[in-house]
Amino acid sequence: MSDNLAIPTEKAVDDTPSTSEKVTELDVPMRETKICSIRFNAFTSAIGFVMLWGFAGYCMVNPETAKKTLVDWRDLVSHNFTWFYIGANPAFSFFLVYITYRYGDIKLGLPHEKPEFSNTSYFAMIFSAGVAVGLFFYGVSEPLYHRASHWYVESGYRSQDEVDQWAIMLTAYHWGFAGWSPYVVMGLASGLATYRYGLPLTVRTSMYAIFGNYTWGWIGDIIDGFSIVTTVAGVCTSLGLGTMQIIAGLQVLGMLDSESSANDQTTANVVVIWVITAIATISVVSGLHFGIKFLSQLGFGLGMILLGLVFLMDNTVFLTNLMVQTTGYYFQWAIFQLPFWTDAFGQLTDGEGRAPGASATWWLQSWTIFYMAWWTSWACFVGLFVARISRGRTIKEVVLYCFIAPMLYSIIWFCVFGGVGIRQARQATELNLLGSTYFNNTAHFQVDGSSFCYDVPQETVEIKVDGKIKKIFLNKMLGVTPVCEFDSGEGTRAMFNVLNSFVGFGPFLTALSLLAVTVYFVTSSDSGSLVVDTISTNGREDHHVIQRIFWALTEGMVATALIVSGGSDALSALQAASIIAGLPLCLFLFLMCISIKQMCEYARANPDSTKLPDPSIGSWKMPIFGGIFNVIEWIVSLGSVHEERISLGMDKPTSSQVVGFFQGLFFPFTLLHSALSLNDPRGLNKLLNLATSFVYFGLFVAWIVFYSLGYSNSGYSALGWVCFLLKACILTNVRLSLRQKFAIRGNIVGDFFASSFAYPQTLCQIVEQSKASEENQKEIEEYDA
Repeated sequence: MSDNLAIPTEKAVDDTPSTSEKVTELDVPMRETKICSIRFNAFTSAIGFVMLWGFAGYCMVNPETAKKTLVDWRDLVSHNFTWFYIGANPAFSFFLVYITYRYGDIKLGLPHEKPEFSNTSYFAMIFSAGVAVGLFFYGVSEPLYHRASHWYVESGYRSQDEVDQWAIMLTAYHWGFAGWSPYVVMGLASGLATYRYGLPLTVRTSMYAIFGNYTWGWIGDIIDGFSIVTTVAGVCTSLGLGTMQIIAGLQVLGMLDSESSANDQTTANVVVIWVITAIATISVVSGLHFGIKFLSQLGFGLGMILLGLVFLMDNTVFLTNLMVQTTGYYFQWAIFQLPFWTDAFGQLTDGEGRAPGASATWWLQSWTIFYMAWWTSWACFVGLFVARISRGRTIKEVVLYCFIAPMLYSIIWFCVFGGVGIRQARQATELNLLGSTYFNNTAHFQVDGSSFCYDVPQETVEIKVDGKIKKIFLNKMLGVTPVCEFDSGEGTRAMFNVLNSFVGFGPFLTALSLLAVTVYFVTSSDSGSLVVDTISTNGREDHHVIQRIFWALTEGMVATALIVSGGSDALSALQAASIIAGLPLCLFLFLMCISIKQMCEYARANPDSTKLPDPSIGSWKMPIFGGIFNVIEWIVSLGSVHEERISLGMDKPTSSQVVGFFQGLFFPFTLLHSALSLNDPRGLNKLLNLATSFVYFGLFVAWIVFYSLGYSNSGYSALGWVCFLLKACILTNVRLSLRQKFAIRGNIVGDFFASSFAYPQTLCQIVEQSKASEENQKEIEEYDA
């Protein structure tokens, strides 16, 4: 396959005449294959195709093994990277606050451009793509789960009022700033690069300010290919949740047998997935301005109607108080404390110091870590979608509609549905206690055939005590019955238990919620397909209908695979897929933060510029990701590398780069001495250079020896890592000194990471730079002579 020049077509914004100009197009040498009228990046698409369909096949052929593997990987990632998942999220949130304060007036587009969509349509599409299905699945059930599971419950000295308020607050935390910060980081990075500087609308584009022209080669292909995988994995988690919710609703309405076997349940889930996939395929084929926009507005409208009805039918005063109270709790606890809470002591297992009597189930893995991973794995999908519909909006507007407004809406949503769920659960407990106290029967008020739901007396209940009439129950909310305690084994029914408590309106509200879930379900699926289409076609906005259908079917297949592999515990498989897929993408988001800042600084200094400067100017002669890794470009291109990459020396490594890499890998101290000597031509620091190289050699050997002995005693591993870090510090100091000497952009954090985990390339890099500097100096001296 040869490299053809891909020129993504940018559509003009057609709202007003002033926005009819196109963003300046940039010819970029991206891989592109053309079959008839179908255009796509074969390597990027292959990564997504092989990984997704391979995973789907594995799950369906070996469902039990696949489920165990997913859960094992989830546990491994959760155990070792809790600090990373938890710490990354507030870092993104605080970065957005900073970037809005400093550069909030910069547009995702040219200075004169206007927004493509109205504010209402804009928020509806963002909300529908971002969290909508999950709000229905977790709206009632998550706060009820938290009543019995979070750490305040286990403390033993909190009142029930405090426990319940924390259940609401934890839910709001999960769905507030924490959920939206990864989306906005991705959206700003992609939107600035695409609509401000005319680059293709893909994930790789958001990191052009870091990787430069390597963005269009194998590095960018891998980033986009993996983005396809994480997008589909994240979307399928939501689709799986939506399917489970729809099935539960159909059972409540009597359209499906609630006593069916596990196999029948799985079959029903699969049927629902493919019905929704078919509808979503029709929607995505119809395009953004018709299908997705219309469905988003419809779904948002249905959700608002349902929200308003429940708010007014239940205890409205209580719910209003809860909203105000939860907002205060949120700003007190969910800005600084909870975003950094890793539950370090709670993570300890038996034999490591677990608290006596503590729960053996680690709450944080099932909830907070899952959410942080889920939001991250969705970042490619929602972030690119945000970028696509944010053209012409300022950074300040994007943050307002995609970061602040969703947080406030989530608080309202969970205070209404979660608040009603908790209030009714408390009332059910009250009726249970009344039955036990006055009738010697806890099931006195219980609904026939149910162990969790209780009929609320519609008249005042009076009994005779010592010859006197005593009122034991005064109903102040007529028409709300039955009320249910939470059945954790039937979490998907929690929403419908609430809706069916409103006498005379239960079936209508249930049907309305099913319609809203279905619409949101379709919107998430078709939006995800649109984003994947865009990535696989190098950022083109016009995709062939076959491509749209293919990726929509792929989403359906992967969702089916997760449901089949999970069986009766499908939620575990869905959560595991998100936690695993989100980990590497978290690192990408940090790189995007750097890229956003660089693009904003350039936009502020050059407001009329429509082209980003080449990042290689003022950088190292050989980047860390260049050198020997250029051979990957040659392999991926099957030897036919694009001529532009050849002219830049990115087609294959030189012999010195190959030798330097392996020399740096096995004998790093020799390259270190060479670099030090090249920068000390007069030999003034000859002994110091020799001593530095000798110490580096000793630490290198000690690192290998001690780490090898670590299998017998973990103390040796610790010594090995200490030697590794000391070795990295020496190389960091050398790289920092040379970077300052040659006036190369960078920072000490980058120096440390390069010197630690890419030390062979770093050593080769500083030697190549030193040799180039020496040659330049000789040429200058010869010219002067």
